[in-house]
Amino acid sequence: MLSHLRRNAPYMAVFAIAAGLYFFARQIDFAAPGGRIGPDFWPKTILLLAMVTCAYEIVKNLFFGKAGKELAGVLQSIVEEAPVEIAALPEEQTYPHLLLIGIAMTVGYVLLIERLGFFLCTFIYLAAFMLVGRYRRFGVVLATSLIGSLVFMFVFMKIVYVSLPLGQAPFSEVSFFLMRLMGIR
Repeated sequence: MLSHLRRNAPYMAVFAIAAGLYFFARQIDFAAPGGRIGPDFWPKTILLLAMVTCAYEIVKNLFFGKAGKELAGVLQSIVEEAPVEIAALPEEQTYPHLLLIGIAMTVGYVLLIERLGFFLCTFIYLAAFMLVGRYRRFGVVLATSLIGSLVFMFVFMKIVYVSLPLGQAPFSEVSFFLMRLMGIR
């Protein structure tokens, strides 16, 4: 019983937090113009999906947790059947300093997004995150960062109708140029 509680505690905590936030999100009073979704739609949807996911995991752990532990995964069965010299590979090296750098970069992203604007800040953040993560193909890093930032900007501003930070001058000019280019008003 204690193992079930320990295994489900994170899901119960996230479920309770999401339910509390959903209560507050229901108090958003906004009439969306012209058949569009309002600013209350996405917070409510995400919170409901989080609650459904947590409920699924809780039920799965309570009723099917034991059966899932007895079944070996495909990778586990391959490792068990592998020759001894292959199965006895050294442990993977960990990089806790990279985790700390990633946390610092995320804090920096939050602090700089109002000044640089969503696009520039996201582009720099994505590129830096990949480089800190030890990915060294610079062309791929630049292309992925550029395409990812543009897609995020388009989806959030054109489809979801989220007002993103445009930045302060002169950085805001980049945001305005891209908005004109993508037909975002």
